Amino acid sequence: MKTLITFTTIGVALLGFTACDSKVESSRKDALESKADALDNRADIVRKDSKTDATDVAKQGALDANADKDAAKARAEAEKKMAEMRAAAEKEAAAQTAEDVRKAGEQAAKNLEEKAKSTREQK
Repeated sequence: MKTLITFTTIGVALLGFTACDSKVESSRKDALESKADALDNRADIVRKDSKTDATDVAKQGALDANADKDAAKARAEAEKKMAEMRAAAEKEAAAQTAEDVRKAGEQAAKNLEEKAKSTREQK
């Protein structure tokens, strides 16, 4: 019977130690689970922030592209107007040159007519 009491006592003691280990182990597992949950929450926040940042970058890129497109249109319009102004100036200059040539030709013709008249008068 003494042996039975000894084994029973040892069994109860072992169960007690096991129960202590279980509480410590359970506390450790709970702490690790809390830490893992906190890390998961941080990962969700980082994921959400990165999606927001990516959306913002895409929006800004679209705005920049539209601004570049508008600037290119404005430059093209300004270049077109300058080309039209140059063409109009060249047309005006050509017309003036043509008028000057016509006047010079008219004057040359008058000079020749006068020379012809004076040649006839010499007879």
